[in-house]
Amino acid sequence: MSTMVYPHEERLEKLTQEEIISSTKLVIQGLEALKSEHNSILQSLVETIQCLKKDEEASLVHEKSNLLRKSVEMIELGLGEAQ
Repeated sequence: MSTMVYPHEERLEKLTQEEIISSTKLVIQGLEALKSEHNSILQSLVETIQCLKKDEEASLVHEKSNLLRKSVEMIELGLGEAQ
């Protein structure tokens, strides 16, 4: 005969509405900073692309800029949901 053992469930702390709003505002600030940082890096990559000739290096920079664009889109989605 076997017995199922479940991990001890931790008691969840009840947050007040003010604590939830405060935490959400902190997350929004962090996402805004991350978005700004990503946009700055993306702008730098775009300028680099303009200086490079069409070769493997330019292809790599294009790939990096596409990844950053997707990241910015996901950050903006998170910001939209947080607000």
